[in-house]
Amino acid sequence: MKTLLFIFLSMLLFETPTIEKDRDRWKPYYTNVAPAKTADQWFLPFDVLNRKKTINIKIISIFGDHRNSYVKGHIHTAIDINPSQPKSKLVGVYAMANGVVCSVHLGENQRTVVVKHKLPNGQTIFTSYKHLKEIYVSNGQQVEQNTKLARLFTPQESKKYGGDYHHLHLEIRKKFDDYGCASWLTFNNKQLNERFYNPQVFIKAHIK
Repeated sequence: MKTLLFIFLSMLLFETPTIEKDRDRWKPYYTNVAPAKTADQWFLPFDVLNRKKTINIKIISIFGDHRNSYVKGHIHTAIDINPSQPKSKLVGVYAMANGVVCSVHLGENQRTVVVKHKLPNGQTIFTSYKHLKEIYVSNGQQVEQNTKLARLFTPQESKKYGGDYHHLHLEIRKKFDDYGCASWLTFNNKQLNERFYNPQVFIKAHIK
């Protein structure tokens, strides 16, 4: 009996969390505010020579591959990117279009800003920016493409965390009903396609 009880308690203790079980923990960080302007023009999220030219970013990691960071076996819900030619060692991150900051969550090497956008057809989507060293905006703040949201880690600063965090983890989201936790709790393609667009495809279609 003691052995069965031990096994049961161990299963509870080491049970893999799910989006449904974890999302309420992140809901307090969300602010339900409507964007004041339509997102009708899209730009790269960095201060580069031309924010309409995709050659000005380099992709470090692709969308949809399996990872062992966060929770083992989760799917990468973003692309990891950097500017091809940074203007300085302190890389600023900018809103990709008109919108409103709806969530600032996580901490340390995972600081995250989420912006809600309203498309010309009335659809709502979200851009999520992760691995931020410093954040310059707050919940409920209206933003546009020249609003500096945050800055990235430098390579030296990211060493503190034993990993490569000096890049932008960029998500393009269909919805934000998970309040952020799907970033590390997406385990299959059904969950991935339910909430996320491939940012590489989105950028190619919208930034011209």
